[in-house]
Amino acid sequence: MAASVPSDDSGALCEINVTPMVDVLLSLLIIFMVATPVKNEQMPINIPQEPVTQQPDDPNATLMVTIDDDGNAKLGETPLSQDFDEMVKQFKDNDKVQLDGRVAIDASKKVPYGAVVRVMSAAHESGVGSVGLASDRL
Repeated sequence: MAASVPSDDSGALCEINVTPMVDVLLSLLIIFMVATPVKNEQMPINIPQEPVTQQPDDPNATLMVTIDDDGNAKLGETPLSQDFDEMVKQFKDNDKVQLDGRVAIDASKKVPYGAVVRVMSAAHESGVGSVGLASDRL
């Protein structure tokens, strides 16, 4: 009768079973997600109490680009061209725009979104650093 001695190669496996650990971690993650309160904090903004009217001769005022119902844009009192390259040139040639580096766009509600984006793109392409949207509703 012969007895076999197990060799070292066929010994027990020394590996960590991670399946139960992953199950516990996922369960804890779900518990924490459900138990975490939802915060409905809103970003505080400063809204002027009295309406601010822009005077045409105010040298510190932001230059307004107005777009009427037909899609015609004006830079201050100067009509802007419908051609994109010419519009970029008009923004570059305006001293106040280049000095301030900012414009605000006030568009009619009936103007298509693409027309507003086109004016914003032309202003950005001309080197204007800050292009904002003017709004009456807050």
